[in-house]
Amino acid sequence: MQIGTGFSENTDHIKAVKEAFSRALPGVNREKIDLVLLFSTVRFNHPLILKTLSELSGDIPLLGLTSPSIMLNQRVCKQGLAIVLFSFPEDIYLNTACIKNITKENAAASGEKLGEDLLYGCKGIRRNLSMVFSSGYIPDGQNVILGLQKRVGRSFPLVGSSSLSSIYYGSSSLNNAACGILFGGKLNFGLSVKHGWHPLGKPREVTLSSGNIIHEIDGKPADSLYKDYFAKDTSGLKKDLKYISSLYPLGVAIAERKEYLLRNLSSIEDSGALNFDGDIPQGSQVRLMISSKEYCLESTKEAAVLARQSLKNQEAKFILVFNSLSRLMVLGRQEGEEIEAIKEVFGKDVPLLGVYTMAEQAPLNLAGYLGRPYFYNKSIAILAMAG
Repeated sequence: MQIGTGFSENTDHIKAVKEAFSRALPGVNREKIDLVLLFSTVRFNHPLILKTLSELSGDIPLLGLTSPSIMLNQRVCKQGLAIVLFSFPEDIYLNTACIKNITKENAAASGEKLGEDLLYGCKGIRRNLSMVFSSGYIPDGQNVILGLQKRVGRSFPLVGSSSLSSIYYGSSSLNNAACGILFGGKLNFGLSVKHGWHPLGKPREVTLSSGNIIHEIDGKPADSLYKDYFAKDTSGLKKDLKYISSLYPLGVAIAERKEYLLRNLSSIEDSGALNFDGDIPQGSQVRLMISSKEYCLESTKEAAVLARQSLKNQEAKFILVFNSLSRLMVLGRQEGEEIEAIKEVFGKDVPLLGVYTMAEQAPLNLAGYLGRPYFYNKSIAILAMAG
């Protein structure tokens, strides 16, 4: 497997694409480019970008997304675009697909259709990894992933992210859509996810909930959990919602594991009900969660080590990172230390590229076990590809 990466901050859209593409081209067999990934900041989400890239790459599968910032080998950049080119050997296969016009009502069915379309192009081939990008405009992105899992398998390795805005597929920039890649053959990779948030206070029980809405916790209006901690009434919590959502998510205990799925608080009802980004089943054990710069960096190192271990004796050729925007907010000016932590594990010469996301998808634990992928908030997912 050959991989080439290129980045440009040129404010001229056409020149930016040409620069990034030319910088990526030496890393691959230019006569056999099999896949193009495009990641850009929102300013570079422009029709000229896709038109120019299509002219340069030809009829090659192209997927990607927009991000507030992009992680590079040495720094985090707030403006620019990155291109990744792949040349695969004959024993690695892939198929791509896209589903548009996703709504809250058809999210699960759309995920199933995406899974069916991905599988259709890989009949008779040993499949080993799926990668999915979804638009942040989808009202219920979790159900897209659940629908996809019905087709490809609940313990099938999956990595992906939900963009805060648009995704790219072919020559189109899309909202309310999801696209994916299904890899087959002899692709070697390592994959892991961590979040860096720790529990506050005692465990509580969700006594009344419906989908992503919690009505009661321990028999009381759900917002009492936040009222007690912040000493604020409902209107006060609403005023500070952005701050609370960014730094104090809800942790949902995973049965029989010392792990928590994090859920962002998206809104508070006058009744005290809490709306979250992702389902929280009734009967769940939940806790308020908190993080710090030290916790975030520690989790980054742990995720890198786990991804490296699941590669076994292979050396990584490329590292792709899906990182929650909330973690960027916690780290502030120490954002570059995450890159250093990952490079310490994989080596300074391994190409690295990352994007900041609204939600992440990855298996809880891939080391020695193809674990079930979950829909996460506030996490970092690391994919190391070895060929």
